[in-house]
Amino acid sequence: MGKLLTTIIVVAGILSAFYVYIPVPEDLENPWVFRLLGCLVRCMHWIMYYEVKYTDVSSGLFADRLQFPMPENNNNSLTVTTTEFDGVRVILFQPNLPTSKEDQLLPAIVYFHGGGFVLGNPDIMYKVTQRMCVELQAVVASVDYRLAPKYKFPAAFEDSLKATKWLLTNAKKYSVDARKVAIAGDSAGGLLSAAVSQFIKDDLNVPNLLFQALIYPTAQQIDVNLPSTQQYHAIFGNRGIVCKHDMAMFIGLYAFGEFRQDYYDAFMTGTLTSREFRETSELMQYIDHDVILKSGVRSRHYVKPTSQTDNSKLWHDLKDVLLDVRMSPLLRKDMSGLPPAWIATCEYDPIRDDGILYAHRLKNDGVHVSFKNYEKGFHGAWMSEFNLVVYNEMMTDFMVFAKEYIKPK
Repeated sequence: MGKLLTTIIVVAGILSAFYVYIPVPEDLENPWVFRLLGCLVRCMHWIMYYEVKYTDVSSGLFADRLQFPMPENNNNSLTVTTTEFDGVRVILFQPNLPTSKEDQLLPAIVYFHGGGFVLGNPDIMYKVTQRMCVELQAVVASVDYRLAPKYKFPAAFEDSLKATKWLLTNAKKYSVDARKVAIAGDSAGGLLSAAVSQFIKDDLNVPNLLFQALIYPTAQQIDVNLPSTQQYHAIFGNRGIVCKHDMAMFIGLYAFGEFRQDYYDAFMTGTLTSREFRETSELMQYIDHDVILKSGVRSRHYVKPTSQTDNSKLWHDLKDVLLDVRMSPLLRKDMSGLPPAWIATCEYDPIRDDGILYAHRLKNDGVHVSFKNYEKGFHGAWMSEFNLVVYNEMMTDFMVFAKEYIKPK
């Protein structure tokens, strides 16, 4: 019995080490944070995979039903409350002003968390949004939008737009200057920020947003063979924090509200579209690989896609969702007039190039853009808990950009 137990422990240790340990490039910051986050995501991925394939997820995923207490506010310089904006739950951070300034109207930021439209809530970005509130002396509304697969596309977008418009039209209720409301988000929240910015710009009944801050955003869902995706797969395979398996899972659940094997398989092989679309659609100009290759970022292991697969039947079924600008804001034809943008991408991130392409589109249409690719960063680095150098660098750069608009000289 003793030898059997020892053998089990040794085997379990070897398997655990294999699962946690991921070879990483020398310049990636804090490899063990990356490995541990990657291990956590892998475990969640497989739980979700079997859950969505073999169980009824109409009431939500197991991960969504886990309830954690909201972090305690131990900062006397602000007040944190939970409220609703037009029926959408938000965590509201408000600076505590001196009596002499209580009547002063403040700037505000509406924030959307990441999590692939499937995971997460405002609590995971609590310290980030708290810091924004304190350093910028701004009201911050962190939005708890509905998650897939229980609520499929466009539920997350609809909640995000509703909450933003509510603040714009009820700004004085929260001591906010409606002319100084900005928007920000990371990953899936970056997509929501970009899409909401577009719809707010088109709505003549509300003021345009002050700026948009997009942290490693996803911006399109039709080309999954970009240089950054190829680079990430070549280095990490189907491991790390966000691999192709994760992207196929998350986007599919949000787009369709269920696990679709045909979509998943087409995503993994990079054959989502029809040959006719690839060869004739004017939208393909917005996903130009040459823009990325000439941008100055590294594109190791890149091979120009040559697939001749004609997946026209599946594409006919998918295209209305995947081409919708609420799902793929990069595909909007006219970017002029959109708010100034701060866009941050990370080198070791399969969706890095979405941010590069979106920055390029905005600049070409005359929008002011501050863009930087953080060469030691990875998807998930925008979290204060690990005190990463790259996180602090990103936050410092964001604050400099935000203060240019919030506190102009």
